[in-house]
Amino acid sequence: MKLATRVFLIFSSGYFISYLARGINLPLAPLLSSELGLSPAQLGLLTSLYFFAFAACQLPLGILLDRFGPRRVLACMLLLAAAGAVVSANAHGFGSLLIGRLLLGIGTSACLMAGLKAIVAWFPHDHLPLMNGAIYAIGGLGAVATGTPIAWALGLTTWRVLFVVVAVLILMIVLALFSLVPEKDE
Repeated sequence: MKLATRVFLIFSSGYFISYLARGINLPLAPLLSSELGLSPAQLGLLTSLYFFAFAACQLPLGILLDRFGPRRVLACMLLLAAAGAVVSANAHGFGSLLIGRLLLGIGTSACLMAGLKAIVAWFPHDHLPLMNGAIYAIGGLGAVATGTPIAWALGLTTWRVLFVVVAVLILMIVLALFSLVPEKDE
């Protein structure tokens, strides 16, 4: 596999997981409500907090990406996302779920911008429109995965195990970033 393709697949996996983390509350909402006694307002706040954290990180994220590059920034941010998934998996109330969602929002905030910056660094300019479209498409598949695939998985396991699986997937992406993506001078 060509190095640029490998880099693309790893960064686009990050964007996939970002979309998965963004939408996972929807299929889990009935379970979270019944098991933890969450109200509709609390569920809404959990979902909103992800977006607020995500949005608040965008400007500092741009500075970090320009200074340290997409590989390092995404790997470090995804460690926060993995921690958020672990906190969510172990949550026993609204407060701990809030912390988990906050960490997930902060941690996944770098996924798209780091991926786009990596594409610019690793692909010729005439390939940028195709590769940008491809990363958006792969991210969209993460949104699709929050529907039927998550519902199917919930028939096999618990919502807590799903958060552990998300944490493991995130850590696999971090490992791939550090072991399979070389530093690239821009």
